[in-house]
Formats: sequence, C-alpha cells, structure tokens
Amino acid sequence: MKGDARVVADLNRYLSFELTGHRQYLLHAAMCRHWGFERLARIQDAYSAEETQHAARIAARILMLGASALPEELRTIAGAPTVPEQLALDRALVHDAALHLRAAVERAEGCADYVSRDLLREMLDDEERHEHWLDTEIGLVSSLGLENYLQAQLRD
Repeated sequence: MKGDARVVADLNRYLSFELTGHRQYLLHAAMCRHWGFERLARIQDAYSAEETQHAARIAARILMLGASALPEELRTIAGAPTVPEQLALDRALVHDAALHLRAAVERAEGCADYVSRDLLREMLDDEERHEHWLDTEIGLVSSLGLENYLQAQLRD
C-alpha cells in the first residue's frame, strides 16, 4: 500500500515528537527519582513508556504505507535543573506536538487516509490529556507554592 507523501511526512514528524518525549520524560523521571520525588518519577516513567508505545505504532503505520520510518532530527532535550522547569519543558513539547497533530489529522482526512487520521486523532487525545495534566501541575505549583507542591511529590 502506497501512502500519500504528505501524510507520511506528518507521521515521521510526529514520530520525532514521540521519540523526543520518550527521552525527555525518561531523563526527568531519573532526576525526580534522584531528588526523592517518587510520585513525579512514576508519572514521568509512565509517560516515557507511553511515548515508546506511540512511536512503535506510528512507525508501524509508516511502514504499512510503504515508506521508511525516518523521523526528523530529534528535538534537543534538556535536563531542567528544577521541577517547574521540567514541567514547562514538557508542556512546550506536548503543546507543539498537539499543534502538529491537529494539522496532520486534517491533512490525512483530506487525503482520504482514514486509518492514519484515526491513529493521529487518538494520539491527539493523549497529548491533550497530557497537556491538561501539565497545566494542572503547573497551576498547583503556583497556587500551593513550590515547597508544598514538592512535599506532595515525595510519595504517591
């Protein structure tokens, strides 16, 4: 099966978001665990694992379309030195991924590639849930104060 080049390009671009997210969340989980923030570490580990599963599904779809899974250059990840900076970096990545997905869903629809469209919609739903969680956590840091927020992250 030969896929539309624009849809394949969108899938490959999204694959780069997923692989970047996997590495970034894995690094943030390790840092949080080192600092003793077990709740955040477990959540970041779960998001890292989810990104790996998403990347595998996206790569499989690209291959099904008769193309090569060649993600764009991965975005730079940074081990932010504080939890609020980690949350902000994660939010920026998720926000950019969701913006890309919205356009990619429309393009897949326009190309009558409904399977890719549905897959991308599912990924968009996950990104929006993740963005909501990040917004909530950032709001909690603001409303509770950093010290109280971090104290709550010691256990789950």
